[in-house]
Amino acid sequence: MPVRFILQILAVALLVTTVAARAGIHRVYPGESIQAAIDAANPGDTILVEPGDYYEDAASLYGLRITKDNLRLIGKSENSHSHPSGTDGGMSNRVRLIANGAQETGIYVAPAGCEYKDSACADELQGFYLRGFSVEGYPVNGIQTRWVNGFHFVRNASVNNRNNGIYPTLSSNGLVRDNISYGSLDTAMWVAGSEHIRVIGNELFGSVIGFEITVSNQIQVRHNKIYDNTVGVGLFHPNGAGNPPLPVMENWIIEHNHIHDNNRPNRAPDGSFQADLPPGAGVLLMGVSNHVVDKNRVANNDFVGIGVLGWCSATTGTDNSCDNRPPISDPAANNNQVSLNILNGNGESPPGGIFDFLASDLVYFQFEVTDGAGNCFKNNKPEALTFVSSTPGGELPSDNC
Repeated sequence: MPVRFILQILAVALLVTTVAARAGIHRVYPGESIQAAIDAANPGDTILVEPGDYYEDAASLYGLRITKDNLRLIGKSENSHSHPSGTDGGMSNRVRLIANGAQETGIYVAPAGCEYKDSACADELQGFYLRGFSVEGYPVNGIQTRWVNGFHFVRNASVNNRNNGIYPTLSSNGLVRDNISYGSLDTAMWVAGSEHIRVIGNELFGSVIGFEITVSNQIQVRHNKIYDNTVGVGLFHPNGAGNPPLPVMENWIIEHNHIHDNNRPNRAPDGSFQADLPPGAGVLLMGVSNHVVDKNRVANNDFVGIGVLGWCSATTGTDNSCDNRPPISDPAANNNQVSLNILNGNGESPPGGIFDFLASDLVYFQFEVTDGAGNCFKNNKPEALTFVSSTPGGELPSDNC
């Protein structure tokens, strides 16, 4: 072979090697450790994981721990978004991260030294991308960020993770899109203490709460399917949160979602706030202000379709009543807009108890100190929908329409 030709081949090989090195791509196959690839990666690298079952270090607190900026963790699943009702439970050809030993949370993303029980962190992680993973059976949370700016969760599944399935906390500028989450005793998906998060196209079911927001700001929730939970969507006062109030907690937009048949018996652990929630609620706004719920389809929830409630009014007679736990911020529900929703078949089989008189498509109920103000119910359909209101005239409020 001519020497000149050999040199050309070597030059091409060297170029390919150089490009690959710059790309920072790591590949993981069944039988290998994903965490080892994460530990070997540099900030900005991509880790590609082949389908298979992965059991990471049984002595670790986490299935996977990410502490580096801008890592991309991609499962090469052929059916990462397949539904569990499929013939094989939707599990074949997935990247499955399965709880092992002492692990508590599946995938935890936060700066080094900042753990999931910490209330403060001196640093912030920049960027994280996760796609195509199925995270299964963890006793605390499935997928969680904490102090992360700029993250994407796309086409993942959270399966039977005990507390919360997908859980962005104390984070900002995130996209949570086209995921499936089910089988949690708290929430399938919970945005807490966070800002500027978009939640789009997810399927959330089989949990105590399908989707929840607390103490956050600027959250958009669109085009999700939320069904077969005890409560479909919970928008809760800071007393029901694990994080302290933020200076601003407004503009939670719940729009174009299909929220139906949330009548699952409540299996939350005794003593938790969630254990007091009655089954059969589509959307509950409890002691929160300045939010929008519009253009949703809300159907066949046995107790309440959409309810705007004062925190103290709604928790009367429970362990979380305002007598037992005084509210840490204004408990009234003010300046919320409920409009252009289509409701039917809600409130037809209330769970039994002192609040059964609220059973209907729409509910406004509060006797807070400030009595609430500025709430607007308008143009919800059909005209024959049922409603209950605690206003003196018995009409739904429209003072800020």
